[in-house]
Amino acid sequence: MQNRRNIFADADWAFLLFLVGVTYVKLYVKVAAIAFYFIYLAYKRYKTPALTGFSKFYFIMPVVGTIASLFHNSFATDGYWFGWLMSVINWLLAGIAVHFLASTVYNQPKEKLVASVKLFFLVNTLFSLGELGKMIIDSGQLMPYWYWEPTEYYGGSTGDHVKGIMSNISVTNATLNAIGTLYFIYNNQFRWAALCLLVLLLCTSNLTLILLLATMAGVFLLVGKKRTRVQILYSLLIISIVYPVLSLNNIKYVTAVYDRETEKKEPVAAAPATDVKKADLPYYEQKLSQKKKYELDKGSYYRMHKSDTELLSYKDELKYIQQFGTAKSKDNSNLRMEPDVLKYIIEKWYAVEYAKTPLAVRESGLIKVYTHEQTLYYLLSRKKNLLFGAGIGNFSSKQAIKSTGLNLQGDYPTRYIYINDDFLLAHLYSLLYVFSLPIGEHSIINMPNSVYNQVAGEYGLVGILCFLLFYIGFPLKNFKRLKATRYIAPLFLLFLGFEYWFEMLTITAIFELFVLMDIHYENDEQRA
Repeated sequence: MQNRRNIFADADWAFLLFLVGVTYVKLYVKVAAIAFYFIYLAYKRYKTPALTGFSKFYFIMPVVGTIASLFHNSFATDGYWFGWLMSVINWLLAGIAVHFLASTVYNQPKEKLVASVKLFFLVNTLFSLGELGKMIIDSGQLMPYWYWEPTEYYGGSTGDHVKGIMSNISVTNATLNAIGTLYFIYNNQFRWAALCLLVLLLCTSNLTLILLLATMAGVFLLVGKKRTRVQILYSLLIISIVYPVLSLNNIKYVTAVYDRETEKKEPVAAAPATDVKKADLPYYEQKLSQKKKYELDKGSYYRMHKSDTELLSYKDELKYIQQFGTAKSKDNSNLRMEPDVLKYIIEKWYAVEYAKTPLAVRESGLIKVYTHEQTLYYLLSRKKNLLFGAGIGNFSSKQAIKSTGLNLQGDYPTRYIYINDDFLLAHLYSLLYVFSLPIGEHSIINMPNSVYNQVAGEYGLVGILCFLLFYIGFPLKNFKRLKATRYIAPLFLLFLGFEYWFEMLTITAIFELFVLMDIHYENDEQRA
């Protein structure tokens, strides 16, 4: 009890509020958190440190992206400026946020920051348990992870709804707690590590857990501390008990994916599109059965072609889909879009039979790997693409998806709907294809969402160099000072392939905080 009271007494509550606000999913909450903390820092008269490599990276990237957009003449297209502005604001907020983190680390004692971090994870755990409790009440099942019903909201999808205090996606919650687990194990805080591990397991993110286990194995071998190794063994025991109880369906899914990839079976998605009734799609003129089928030519494997048989305004199509909800699932509230409608859209927009599109004929391999191959193909297709990429929001990013108005990344004003051909013909196809699959396939291993796709595809070699020199270079320059983050960093770099984290300002903020704490408190051997 005494330790718990000390945590509440030692915490910097203003910093805790800032941390909660800046990692929350809504942009206006992030802005409010940064404005609040700016006033607080000014009131406390904190000394301002020099910009770190993290901040420099965030402030330089919108400049690089804007230059690329100018090269591609993107600003001549109606609606682009709004998406560009949103992206620039996101980059600047991330740069300001990490600078405020640095200011706090440089002006506060370690005990206050460690206590604040613990409270952050405690609040997140309480929110996660609250979400689970709500599902128990709503489903009427003590164990919703075992409950199957037609919409598949529960069962293997139960963990998808454990989003935590960030209210983003469950993968965010899982990755955050994977980082927290390693941080607390290294710092000999097993109770807190176990708390993070429990939330991670509740999220049932298979890939996150697999990568954490691999990292734990590395820490077990590389860190010579007996206490750390014992805590890793305890963690493995918890996983071996809890994971099978929560994740019977997920274990089956992992086994199925493994069998499909190793034995090179035909993907489950290769089935032809089913007919969509004209009454269900009033905007479209023909049924799938009446459409002319086109063979996929060899040059279209990584880049689709626009339909040359219909006069299409893709922007108008997207506006219509948003306004009338023609792609929204009417039978299953757990689906973001109706699979049969998406199959129809793919055939109409790209003039290729659904069953003959690249991902349908692809014999094996994860779709996420294919999307990175798409990015590489795009970069090598033209020198201009290789140098600067497609520009902000033009190839692969949260903003590129959001600008379509399909509501896959939140609501978006109809008047500013925008889509670039480079996104339309590459990663939008991949995204629509994934959502046309059964709900069990809507996994992070299939989505194009990835920091590496974003940085390379939209910012080119210049963006990649900025990422390596500033974002990766900063912790590498201070590598000898790193403690826990020396082992967290490899896991974090793998996590960057999961989502557009730089636009989400969630796990990046926590990782950056841990790096800054390691660097600044290098001579402080006291474990909180």
